Amino acid sequence: MARISQPKPSTGKRILLIDDQNDYLEATSSLLKREGHEVVSLTNGEDGLELLKKEHFDLLLIDYFMPGGMNGEQVVNKLREFNNYTQVILQTGYAGEYPPREMLKKLDIQGYYDKTEGPEKLLLWVDVGLKSAYTIQLLLKSRLGLQYILDVTPELHKIQQIQEIFQGILHQVSGLVGIVNSFIAIFPEKRKDNLELETKGFIATIEENSLVIQAGTGKFQGRNNINDVIVPDKLDEINQIINNKKIYIDDNRTIVPLVLRDEILGIIYLDKTINHPQDIELMQIFANQAAVAIHNAILHEMATFDTLTGTFVRRFFDQWLIRELRTSFRSQNTMTLLLVDMDKLKYINDTFGHVIGDKALTIIGRILKESTRTTDFVGRYGGDEFAVILPQTTEEQSKIVIERILNFLKVKSIDIKEEEALQISISIGACSINPHTFEFNDMPRPISQTYFETMAKELVHHADKMLYKSKEEAEKINYHKCTINWIPFK
Repeated sequence: MARISQPKPSTGKRILLIDDQNDYLEATSSLLKREGHEVVSLTNGEDGLELLKKEHFDLLLIDYFMPGGMNGEQVVNKLREFNNYTQVILQTGYAGEYPPREMLKKLDIQGYYDKTEGPEKLLLWVDVGLKSAYTIQLLLKSRLGLQYILDVTPELHKIQQIQEIFQGILHQVSGLVGIVNSFIAIFPEKRKDNLELETKGFIATIEENSLVIQAGTGKFQGRNNINDVIVPDKLDEINQIINNKKIYIDDNRTIVPLVLRDEILGIIYLDKTINHPQDIELMQIFANQAAVAIHNAILHEMATFDTLTGTFVRRFFDQWLIRELRTSFRSQNTMTLLLVDMDKLKYINDTFGHVIGDKALTIIGRILKESTRTTDFVGRYGGDEFAVILPQTTEEQSKIVIERILNFLKVKSIDIKEEEALQISISIGACSINPHTFEFNDMPRPISQTYFETMAKELVHHADKMLYKSKEEAEKINYHKCTINWIPFK
């Protein structure tokens, strides 16, 4: 028969065939392989169950009666204890002894094949089982995908730095579709049609005329310029995809525009094809959530970060300081505040211009961030002044941080003109607050916000005194530090 004799293209379906008769195994396996299916053959149910625990199969084709071991019914019962989704067709040479409808209902299986009915009937049952498997797996994948999106959405919408948002989206989309190599790129607020994009610092690390890869895995990891991973003549094509605002899929990639209302924020580029409509729908749902998260992160960054220095703004420092004081009080840990002042900013602006002065401030902001932990806080306190909050840091430990800052600064300078460079210097005032020694019964409950606001002013006051002292002795020493205690309750 033509259907049996001519091999067909691979279907991508996996069938586990279990039968104690080797001749039947060989013949049936050959028949199914010619249909394009991948077939694994075994002679007993025990080995089949172990394999089903480890590997995925779309269909189990098993003999009902196998002397010397578990029969087909016993195997199916054990299978359903850990797997409700693999489809099953029982085979037997004695079908008349077991009413098919009763067996199908009893075991929750998809077919009951009498071997005497020939190969065409077997292939019909296999087609039925594989179609059922496809439907069940589709529903399961859709349900799991939606549940996954629901599970990751709270993490996605947490208030966090924008770079953490990018890393989170990349990790989560990989979990959703099993992507190994992918990247996320973002546009600035206003995108030009020819992809000429302006650099927006940390939020949009974009070179002119090209997208910057914000987060990447595999061959995209550590890349910044889109031209390093996509040939230039493909950029026009990407531009069209972006303007269409629809998911684009070809033989080896998927490009998902990140759109919030009618505003295009960027794209998710995956080097894997997503074929099925339900997979595409899941990706679109996730992309909508990702676009909202990116938009919120941009707004949060604009409200909390100083664009020149990349550090937090003053009003955010005020809130953060009180928060860290509460934490320090509750955990009874030492906390340290540094006030950092750039020396001679007015002289630099007047002599070399504000561009050089701005460069100097940018360098200081970068050094303060590089010298501290991710759990520390670096903010711009005033025009030429910065504030650094060091949680769980003693006076002696803060000395190590200060010296690291100064050492980093020593090797930084700004080229003014040929053979002339401007060396930047700073003064630092540090104040640490010791763990409190109050007895629990002596503390008011709750402790008022006013108390922590008062302590914040006290800490800033003493750090400022140390800074002033350092400014007075700038030619001799760059920093002074002190320690204070918590104010007693009235």
